[in-house]
Amino acid sequence: MTEYLLWMGGSSLAMCLWYGWALSREQGRKLTAGAGLLNWPLVLLCGAIGAKAGYMLLRADLMSAEWIGSMVRNWEPDSLSFLGGAAGVCAGVVLGAKILGIPVHDALHTFAPMGAALAAMARFGEGFLGMLGVGQYMEEGFFPLAVRFTWDGEWFEYYLAVFVFEGAAALLACALSMGHGKEPDRFRRTVFYLCLPQILLESLRMQSISWLFVRCEQLVCYLICEGILIWYGLRTEGGGWKRWVPAATGLILCGIVIVGEFALDGKISLPERDIPGWTIYAVMALFLGLTAVEEHRGHRAV
Repeated sequence: MTEYLLWMGGSSLAMCLWYGWALSREQGRKLTAGAGLLNWPLVLLCGAIGAKAGYMLLRADLMSAEWIGSMVRNWEPDSLSFLGGAAGVCAGVVLGAKILGIPVHDALHTFAPMGAALAAMARFGEGFLGMLGVGQYMEEGFFPLAVRFTWDGEWFEYYLAVFVFEGAAALLACALSMGHGKEPDRFRRTVFYLCLPQILLESLRMQSISWLFVRCEQLVCYLICEGILIWYGLRTEGGGWKRWVPAATGLILCGIVIVGEFALDGKISLPERDIPGWTIYAVMALFLGLTAVEEHRGHRAV
């Protein structure tokens, strides 16, 4: 945990300094170091509060006075929400913008690629947290596809390094965000491309915030993406039924993911045999790609 906190402290400082430099360049404000140093403690504090509050909201089914008290005192990594932490970081940027007198839209627009890069660093940092960010057991493997855990000094096992895939996906979202620098809705599109791959990647994780059979953060990521696609449909003028194709594609994706999750749990199978896991994930990935294409088309139509 100490290594993770140092990693996140350094990563968040670097991203905030980058943000301050970008403010001075994109917004014409001479705030490079000052803006970064001001936002750093705000990002850390709000991110931590958001991670804890997000977890408690996603596990509201356990809500009781005693449970709330224990959760407030418990700061183990598996009692925190990644999405809640990301929302908290954005809240810290908004608070910093208010203090500096910067329009909130401008601040979030500028911070979008730094936020995606910080999400990537947070995912890569899960490598310090034991088995939190890993997936299924593997007979053999090698980093970065798998991580090795040694037990009792001799016995070792390999597990899928899901946190590496999640970090790489967030870096891709960062690259896309930097390419969308002149678009007024860069922040919205960055959020979309952070959430979209997580719909699949959350399914690969061994540890996930779950309620019954629902992976909560997977569901939230889908709802965010579908909400953005519906927003495109509402904002598009004319076009008839075609303006709703992106949102409809998102609904099909939802159905594919639901069927896939049931198949992975063995509740849906072919005659006399289960559906191979790689086939299920390949179909999910295909529809994620189609949804990304439709997001691009929907954005151009607005």
